[in-house]
Amino acid sequence: MKEITITNALTDHHNEMRELIKEIKKDSSKYILLKKHLDIHHELEEDLLLSLLNNNKDVNAESLESQEEHYVLNMLLLDLADFPKDNPRWMIKFKVMVEIIEHHLSEEEEDLFPEAEEHLPSAQQKELGEEFQKLKQERLSIVMETK
Repeated sequence: MKEITITNALTDHHNEMRELIKEIKKDSSKYILLKKHLDIHHELEEDLLLSLLNNNKDVNAESLESQEEHYVLNMLLLDLADFPKDNPRWMIKFKVMVEIIEHHLSEEEEDLFPEAEEHLPSAQQKELGEEFQKLKQERLSIVMETK
């Protein structure tokens, strides 16, 4: 079993969202699940990891870029949430957003996370990973109760 660190926990959540994307391509009504996951993911990633990395001159360019990509994704998430799902453009918009999500997740996993692992003490990485998992579960259980 792999160790729970912040980067492992975030990558596991990335993989959950990749699976949701596959489901949404077959059933757009599941989109709200992805939006809820991404909203929580962005908030926790920024609060727990990026806030630390933003203050480290060796890695802040990657972390600030990640935060800006979250902003762009949040705008796209809102646009899709308000756009009629029966409109043929909805799935086109979704596919464009997925391309951006896939680029973002890969960039974090290949560039940002290795830098975080290099610059954060392993005890802190474990503590942040456990905190991420705990908060993610708490927040998902709350938002899944609402539509």
